[in-house]
Amino acid sequence: MSFRFFLVSLAVLLVAPVSAFPQSETEQEPVSQRRQVNPEITPAEQAAFEQALTVDSSSSPSRAISTYRRFIRDNPASPLAMKAQFRIAELYEYMGDANKAFTNYQTLLTQYPDTPDFEKAVVRQVAIANEYLGGRKLKFLGMAIVPATDRAEEMFSSIIQNAPYSKNAPVAQFNLGITYERQGRVKEAAAAYQAVLDNYPNSSVADDALYQIGYIYKRLGDSGRSEDLSAVITSKNTFEDFLLQYPANEKSPQARDNIGVLQSKETADLMEIAQYYDRFKNYRAAAIYYNDVIRRAPDTADARAASDRLQILRSELGEDALRTGPERAETGEKALQRRRLQAQVETSALADFNGPPRRDIVREELPVASKPRLRTGTRDVAPMPAVEPTLPTP
Repeated sequence: MSFRFFLVSLAVLLVAPVSAFPQSETEQEPVSQRRQVNPEITPAEQAAFEQALTVDSSSSPSRAISTYRRFIRDNPASPLAMKAQFRIAELYEYMGDANKAFTNYQTLLTQYPDTPDFEKAVVRQVAIANEYLGGRKLKFLGMAIVPATDRAEEMFSSIIQNAPYSKNAPVAQFNLGITYERQGRVKEAAAAYQAVLDNYPNSSVADDALYQIGYIYKRLGDSGRSEDLSAVITSKNTFEDFLLQYPANEKSPQARDNIGVLQSKETADLMEIAQYYDRFKNYRAAAIYYNDVIRRAPDTADARAASDRLQILRSELGEDALRTGPERAETGEKALQRRRLQAQVETSALADFNGPPRRDIVREELPVASKPRLRTGTRDVAPMPAVEPTLPTP
């Protein structure tokens, strides 16, 4: 886990702790400063809100919530209603009911989008969603049940939908990708990280999003599924883009290591395909893949083995037999079977192939490259903390 992710995880725990606001900001102001300053607020609304503040400061949080709800019900269009709604969400969070707190912050954002507490509410929503993503258990009938990663997914999706231009929207979009990763939904995770790059290219999490896309495809390449060669190539290209865009990033050394591992796997897979064609005496196709190995990794053991094998084929068959061009007409069951196997191998390398694994086609007689060791895991990626809103200058 990188030092940056350690700091990120620590910051999540330090973002506006709930115990820091047992009283509303309005309640902490002197009564003389709480008098009507907005001409849109009627004396009756002001008096009712003052009563709710008194209950808030002298009674239980649950009773204060009921009083604020009654005020909103009786004065839904009052400018003070948004203050009451924000305070309800704060009280639920203070009581430890994070799920209801998030829902009430959401009510504030949807019903009162012009509230001056908009960014504060989004900050608290991101912090709550991060708690669920980090292992907080969802409660049912007062009892904690399984960790609610799916609930975190819903929360981050709601934030993005209702506050797409918030300074915390890129963080929510990135953390949504983490929820997909932890659920094993790699395609959705890659799409979520790509949305960070598409919608928030200048955000502070854009570099992390690009790195995670490369890492997701690296894991697919390590999986041994039929599309692993395509995933390996995509991952290597993504890490190369990462190094071009963020050469001084703290993850750059890791990206270089990943490229080296992926390069070895890519050439091993190409070598495996070349040997398959070689075994079935399709020497032209074998030569194409042998040459590809030499071109992609000229200074490796695989490249030297490919070059040696090409020399043998040229001496035995001649140069013309290895040149690409129309195949000689073949007949018989053996030729038909060979063409079918060739088509299966070529098709299995496509990114959208959904058939049997390539190793079911290329049998175990061929050498199988060892899987590269993973240096990180999805649990090592800490959710990004919310960005605190800028405090007004006095």
